[in-house]
Amino acid sequence: MSDDVKEPRQEYSNALAGVTRNRAAIAGGRAVKAGGVTFLTPLASMCCSTSYHDNGTLTINRSAGLTLEGQAAYNKYLDNAFFEDVTGRTVQGLLGLIYSKPAKAEFPPDIEYLKENADGKGTPLREISKAGCEEAMASDWSGYLTARPSTPTGASKKDVEDQNLRPKLLHYKFESIINWNYEVINNVEKLSLLVLKESIAKQEGFKVEVEDQYRVLQIIDGVYHQSVYDKDCNIIADSAPVMVNGNNSDEIPFFWVKAPCTGSAPIVGLADANFQQYKLYADYGGKLHYSSFVIYTETGAEASANNLMGNGVKWNNRNPDAKFEVLQPDGSSDGHRLALQDISETMASQGAEQLRPRASGAESAEAKSLDKVAQNSTTSDIATTVSEAITKASNFASKWMGGSGGVIYSLNTDYNPTGINPQLLTAVFAVHQAGKMPTEDFITFLQKGELISSEKTLDTVISELSLIDTGME
Repeated sequence: MSDDVKEPRQEYSNALAGVTRNRAAIAGGRAVKAGGVTFLTPLASMCCSTSYHDNGTLTINRSAGLTLEGQAAYNKYLDNAFFEDVTGRTVQGLLGLIYSKPAKAEFPPDIEYLKENADGKGTPLREISKAGCEEAMASDWSGYLTARPSTPTGASKKDVEDQNLRPKLLHYKFESIINWNYEVINNVEKLSLLVLKESIAKQEGFKVEVEDQYRVLQIIDGVYHQSVYDKDCNIIADSAPVMVNGNNSDEIPFFWVKAPCTGSAPIVGLADANFQQYKLYADYGGKLHYSSFVIYTETGAEASANNLMGNGVKWNNRNPDAKFEVLQPDGSSDGHRLALQDISETMASQGAEQLRPRASGAESAEAKSLDKVAQNSTTSDIATTVSEAITKASNFASKWMGGSGGVIYSLNTDYNPTGINPQLLTAVFAVHQAGKMPTEDFITFLQKGELISSEKTLDTVISELSLIDTGME
């Protein structure tokens, strides 16, 4: 391993821009506008280099940047744009369904501590799992690593507990998983290489700087090794066999959380529609802005004429051929309004689709129970995938502590509210995510349907459903 340790796999490079776009859509309007030209392309008239050709074609060189006047025009264009936070509300709503009921969590005594301190920093397993669910909605993949500090030879179980040398579960986001490879070992395809990009904080006095480092996990001659490289690709921790219960491990304890079904983030369609709406709002707002101002024009006026127009000033000119006119730009925006209406309906259906069952033969949606909807929905798939990854990671932690596993961890996949049929749930969810139902009313609806405990206050529920950002280890 050398300077190429930080080189990403091609699949990562291909997916990065899309994931960045999804994250901005979830974060909302401020994040999108802060991205500037990344998410709102300048108009041709704002670009530094445009050229017309004899054949009638136009070449726009946006890489040349914006002219001074173009930048001012773009700032107005950006200011008139509006990004409706539909994608973020949808993700928050779907997380709310998953965590409306507690997960089933049965852990052996040796790793019972993971429920309250999963990552060694005091983060409960519930929050670690929520990070995985949120990431599964936003990106193509993430994963959980079962990690453990180096344990001194001969350390007792009490030493392990007292010195916090116990295994922990670390969640890595998409951006951290930059390279990997598989090999067939004993007719079984196993993960043989994993490169994780991490961020570490270095403090010097009161100055704190964050630097990248790269954790490399490999299977070498059938044995699990781990090493760490700094930002300049210098090795800072020698590659060494990882011991599990006194023995060499032949497996990298990393467990994927991959996007269900299509292989791409489930919100990608909703995010694309959200950005299309953003562009339409920019064009619509710009048109309304410029059509709000009257344009004065004159011809044949003498230089000395009293032709300054304004409140209380009369245009006066003795030249009978002089003309004064007022130009009123066309402010008709029916086309934009209809387009915005259509895209809003598209987004509402895209968000609600996460709850819809996928077609199964001739069976109609009306004939399906909500339990069946839950089993077949994208939301349920995400909950199941995260549950399986955490179960595997926790079983490996138990093995590390000398146990035999037996972990049962299962997030809620039963979104069957009492007295609420599938069509009503889908319709109400679509109304909420479209911003036409306040969050408080939506929560009250879920409480009445027994999706959320009625004993919880609105503030408590809203706090619990807040999006989290655990960062990178």
